[in-house]
Amino acid sequence: MTSPESASFSPFRSEILMPQPAVPQDDFRQIMQIFPSAVAVITALDEDGIPRGLTCSAFCSLTMDPPAMLICVNRHNGSLEAIRGSGGFVANLLRAGRHRIARTFASPVEDKYAGITWQPTPRSNLPWFPDDALAFVECKLVADVAAGTHAMLIGLVQDGGVQETRDGPLVYWHQNYGQWTPTEGVTTG
Repeated sequence: MTSPESASFSPFRSEILMPQPAVPQDDFRQIMQIFPSAVAVITALDEDGIPRGLTCSAFCSLTMDPPAMLICVNRHNGSLEAIRGSGGFVANLLRAGRHRIARTFASPVEDKYAGITWQPTPRSNLPWFPDDALAFVECKLVADVAAGTHAMLIGLVQDGGVQETRDGPLVYWHQNYGQWTPTEGVTTG
């Protein structure tokens, strides 16, 4: 349910003009491939209420006070307009072994939700994957900054939760999916 205050809210939008890079794109891509990252599927609803989403490894917590997240979405990705139209997004932090879901949401497949169990989030009714996500973070879109090929979206955290974490997170490294294994002697909660 949308409050009158949130119905009139419009996220801050701007664009950063990017200078010519000093490093060739292929070199930068090769460098970033060795940086492991957790994998999330970012979800929203389009203007017709149809669930949309994309696989995203460019996401992180931005601030703790107030709790906020940053995600980066290619400006040509069709789910970007769904995020903007929804006024928010959900980061579904995938659990290990869910690489099929990550690949599906990274592809141009028309019905990405086929075979996926999802339910509406508590606050904004956006798609959440209770069986496939270790955790979810529901965000209200507060800033949208275009930078090069991507939009940097800042979401104010509205809700979230952690599921059973025994499986650990799905990790993307060197163009492959895998799972994180703690170092011996490290305990996890």
